Amino acid sequence: MEFIQQILSICGAISIVGGAGAIIAKVVRPAFKISKRVEQLEAYNEKDYKRLQVLEGMQKAQTKCLAAMLNHQITGNGIERMKEIRDELMESIIEK
Repeated sequence: MEFIQQILSICGAISIVGGAGAIIAKVVRPAFKISKRVEQLEAYNEKDYKRLQVLEGMQKAQTKCLAAMLNHQITGNGIERMKEIRDELMESIIEK
């Protein structure tokens, strides 16, 4: 009889430890998944920020070009300045 009680108490201890382990695994696993996902989103955010910086630079170059063309249209002068801006614009397009 004592032998059966010892076996039952051992089985009870195993089930308690197993239940606690399952609860801990259910709590810890989502934290690891979220951590991994946050790291991935941070990497995407960094790439997006760099791309936005490139787009901003291109937009500035295009705006400068448009202003030079408008000035040339109004005054008929500034051909040399337009050539400089064209070269800058071409260089920025080639670099990207």
